[in-house]
Amino acid sequence: MAQGHRKRSVTLLDEMLAAPWLLIFVVGIAVFIGLVWGLPNLAPDNIILNSIAQGVAAVAWVVFGIFFLFCAAFYALAASTKSTRSAASHGDTNGGSAARRRRSEPAAAASPALQAEAVLAEAPAVDPGPAVVMVEREAAEATHDIWRGQDAEIEAKPTAWSIDVIRAVEWKRFEDLCQKFYESSGIRSETTALGPEGGMDILLYQDDSGRPTAIVHCAAGGDCLVGVRPVRELLGVMTHEKIGRAFFVTSGHFADAAKVVATGNRITLISGDMLLMMIKRLPEAARTSLLEVATEGDYKTPTCPACGIKMKRLSGKPVSPDSWACHNYPRCQQKFGIGQEASRRVGNH
Repeated sequence: MAQGHRKRSVTLLDEMLAAPWLLIFVVGIAVFIGLVWGLPNLAPDNIILNSIAQGVAAVAWVVFGIFFLFCAAFYALAASTKSTRSAASHGDTNGGSAARRRRSEPAAAASPALQAEAVLAEAPAVDPGPAVVMVEREAAEATHDIWRGQDAEIEAKPTAWSIDVIRAVEWKRFEDLCQKFYESSGIRSETTALGPEGGMDILLYQDDSGRPTAIVHCAAGGDCLVGVRPVRELLGVMTHEKIGRAFFVTSGHFADAAKVVATGNRITLISGDMLLMMIKRLPEAARTSLLEVATEGDYKTPTCPACGIKMKRLSGKPVSPDSWACHNYPRCQQKFGIGQEASRRVGNH
């Protein structure tokens, strides 16, 4: 078959250009000759130029030394590259010979992959040890937690209000829900900042005086029982802030002693069942909006009372139940058992 292109012969100039170290060496010699003999002869009668030329000629050896260092560096690089290519070419030759030998073997010979499988099958089983087993177990538990979290995310959101929805909402979302409820009723409100114990109340403004006319305290956590202590604490806040009326809203219900204290001190107690009744009396658009506020995102995982961020669930040991802990734990010491966040929020602890 005819060749498409004729191979060009390699000349001496090509060899020099292909060898940067040789070209640098030649350029260095040329520069040295120019500085020593060429530059002083350009203007032998000019005293100033001749003085400059003599000074430059004195450092010509330094310039030539710099070129020589570059030449040596490129020469070492070229030698290293040449040896690498030679080794690669030698390896390709050996590889080609080995490939030809493999093609010459009988077809019945086993392939390397099959031989490796046979060696692994005949090798004795190795005990991974307790440390490896522990790591594998922790990885499996982490995977299980991820699946459990994904199952919670794909859980269908409630489409209608019920007492179960109210009692499933975590305490911080419950307080947001209560504030939105009063705003839906046309009452201006604002919340106080999180305190050291995570308390946050709602202030209601029902006139133009600029001062709050009532205070709302919220306590959520399933079907919790609110005792007399948190009601008395709310009465203390009323006295300190000089607010004459208060509302105590909970997702659970109230003890009889709490009802007695509230009756004579202008504190209205609103249980979970009563709150559900009040929400259902709102217009449909307001009810739908409140349901979206209550069930948006992760509305069941409690919020850290101190840091204001979602907590994480810790798997319990055989002797202890699961618990909630702040993501900043142990720097943040907020940690309590599953189901205990209700008693913590209402003050029954």
